[in-house]
Amino acid sequence: MAGLFEELKRRNVVRVGIAYLVAAWLVLQVVDLVIESVSAPAWVMQMILLLSALGFPLALGFAWAFELTPEGLRRERDVDRSKSITPQTGRRLDRLIIVVLVIAVGFLLTDKFLLRDTGQAELTVQVPDESPAPQPSRRSIAVLPFVNRSNAQDDVFFVDGIHDDILTQLAKISSLKVISRTSVMQYRNTEKPMRVIGKELAVATIMEGSVQRAGKRVRINVQLIDADTDEHLWAEVYDRELTAANIFEIQTEMATAIAGALRATLTSDEAQRLALKPTENLEAYEAYLIGRQRMAQRTVRSIADAKAFFERAINLDPEFALAYVGISDTIQLQVDYGGLSPAVVAREAKPYIDRALELDGNSGEAYVSLGGMYDYARDYDAAEDAYLRGLDLAPNYAQGHMWYGLLLLHNRGLVDKALEQFQQASVHDPLSVVNLNNVSTAMRALGRFDDSRALIEKTLDIDPQFARTYLYKAYDYWMVQGRLDLALEYYLRGWSLDPGDPLMYVEIAQIYMDLTDDQTANCWLDRAIALNPDAGYTIDEQAIFSALRNDREAAAEFGRRSPDDTYGPFWVNFPLSIVKGYLLQDGRDKDARQLYEEFFPELFDDDYLPINRVNMTAAVDVADILLATDEQDRAQQLLAIVESFLEDVPRLGEFGQMVTDVRIHTLRGDTDRALELLQQAVDEGWRYRWRYFLEVNNVLEPLRSLPEFESIYREISADMASQLERVRAKETLETSCTL
Repeated sequence: MAGLFEELKRRNVVRVGIAYLVAAWLVLQVVDLVIESVSAPAWVMQMILLLSALGFPLALGFAWAFELTPEGLRRERDVDRSKSITPQTGRRLDRLIIVVLVIAVGFLLTDKFLLRDTGQAELTVQVPDESPAPQPSRRSIAVLPFVNRSNAQDDVFFVDGIHDDILTQLAKISSLKVISRTSVMQYRNTEKPMRVIGKELAVATIMEGSVQRAGKRVRINVQLIDADTDEHLWAEVYDRELTAANIFEIQTEMATAIAGALRATLTSDEAQRLALKPTENLEAYEAYLIGRQRMAQRTVRSIADAKAFFERAINLDPEFALAYVGISDTIQLQVDYGGLSPAVVAREAKPYIDRALELDGNSGEAYVSLGGMYDYARDYDAAEDAYLRGLDLAPNYAQGHMWYGLLLLHNRGLVDKALEQFQQASVHDPLSVVNLNNVSTAMRALGRFDDSRALIEKTLDIDPQFARTYLYKAYDYWMVQGRLDLALEYYLRGWSLDPGDPLMYVEIAQIYMDLTDDQTANCWLDRAIALNPDAGYTIDEQAIFSALRNDREAAAEFGRRSPDDTYGPFWVNFPLSIVKGYLLQDGRDKDARQLYEEFFPELFDDDYLPINRVNMTAAVDVADILLATDEQDRAQQLLAIVESFLEDVPRLGEFGQMVTDVRIHTLRGDTDRALELLQQAVDEGWRYRWRYFLEVNNVLEPLRSLPEFESIYREISADMASQLERVRAKETLETSCTL
């Protein structure tokens, strides 16, 4: 045997084999990329792969039988061994192998980071335009809702749960683009052709299937279809005894088979995560599935129901890691949908996340939930690290991209980067109304008002029963167009769909405040307090409302409470500014400074002074404090930095500058320029929080006695009176406020 191997080496058969394999692999990768680009049928690649396999033994046989000589190619037996140049040929082959390997490695890196389309590069949410849609990646898939073949209608939730879990399994494969549940559920019982569905979801492949549950057995029938050609790529029937272990085994087999059919790379770590069985308890699994479905509805009631189902799952199986993640997520969602204190939520969520990671340290969902917990605990660096770790483990997890985007928007002030994350979430969940609302918000923050409106209309078409979308429609009318009467109509529609959400009442109260109807505003605010007196946004509004009514003591009390119960530094700007104004009026400059050092410490850092959407208005308030403490140079430097930053910030919208430039020039003593900019803001349609700025904000006090200011105030007041008349003309018994 040793002699044979030495002869193989002497004749360069081994080198030829290595060179052939490396070159064949490189050729296959290039061909694979070309085939994907031109959307060639699957059999083309299969034929090339077969020819490559057949060529390997032929190459080895050729290397054994023939030798390259100075006179050309000759049969090996006819070559004089003393004149053989096989050593020189071997060295040339060595160099050839090295060159091909270098090319292969270069291609592999280019393919992985630049060329390969796994859905990560598709970062634009579609708004109506005339440009053709990009060709979807072959490794993109939408799994349509499974058909319930059981006789019992109660099995619908079980079938939906199986479907949801298969999506979760597929989402663990980083080389696949997988559309999330909220998007594909729009196609339940659809009669649309596969080509149309594929185009709407931007995927090349679609899987459909059915589930039949009969006694102690389950039968799952699935097939994978080319969305463009309607060709069946793969199909399978799984008929097993109905146990949790068998269900997860089917899901693992299915995900692995789909990855193979789509020629997606499945790493060893991903294969291990696919093989994990989250629970052996079928009843716990079913409770968990119902909890996930309830949580996706995103109402105050459905989130509470979801938490109860997750708790039931844990009672049945205390080692069910994903159920702990579910409880943590429902707790965290109650900050927005219910108004719970972020600090309280962080404390309540922590033990569930700790337990989930103890049970499964490689759960991407758990790390995303951990990121949310740190976010609410105001440890933003730790939150970002956790989000990135979670997305590394679960790159197709739309909620992970969405929550990370919210951190970037609300607490980092990085609108562009936030939009990228929201759009990435939309790659995997293009019809998620929750995320589309986030995309529209980021677009509005960038001044892309038309795109934002188009997206809101699309969201309303997708799910007209989702209450929060009506708030985003109202935001555009109120914060951009200055039409508070129309904004109120949409607020009331949202309120009618989810009357248990205290935010709805607070937002309606805000509108009535700006419309100068304080009696009705107070009524809606009292109703919000009755639902949750400790909600951060309710406390914020009480601070502003008390200040408008010249109740200084109450305004200061609520203003001081606000930061502890409000999510993120962005939303504490108004109440903090109220408290700061009172402190400066009382000569308590040091207390005012200490207040802002706690929540905006970066504004006092001489070496690093980042201005962003979160702290730009707070920076003006800090400059106000610095002027009061005779730090003139530092104050003027800060105002100059903010003014420069505002050049790229639109005036309108909740993340716009509003009248920040007016406040800058007022602090500089340039009242003429301040009044000019204030009139410009009013002409552009600014009405958002106008009473707070013109009646309460202490920075604008030097303007209030000027006739030009009084004229602007009368102009807005007249507009509000006119809009309030239109509101009252449309008011009904259902929309009027009663306690």
